[in-house]
Amino acid sequence: MSIDPPENPLDKLPPILKKNLRRNLCVCNEVLKIDIINAIVDGATTVAEVRRQTYATMGSGCCEQQVKRLIECLCEDDEEK
Repeated sequence: MSIDPPENPLDKLPPILKKNLRRNLCVCNEVLKIDIINAIVDGATTVAEVRRQTYATMGSGCCEQQVKRLIECLCEDDEEK
């Protein structure tokens, strides 16, 4: 009997979005990109949900488009089901 290993969420991201995971994506509130990714993997499917969990996008909002892109990439399979 073989068990498939759990899928790595980072495999869903294009190479450019896999860079700088330990850097701030949200500079206003110093939120790391990996923390935003973890929030999405843990169930946040909207910018508002990511904001509640991480405080990203609560400053000037300049990172909102990047957060939306991460949601699109990481939730892609969920939308197809």
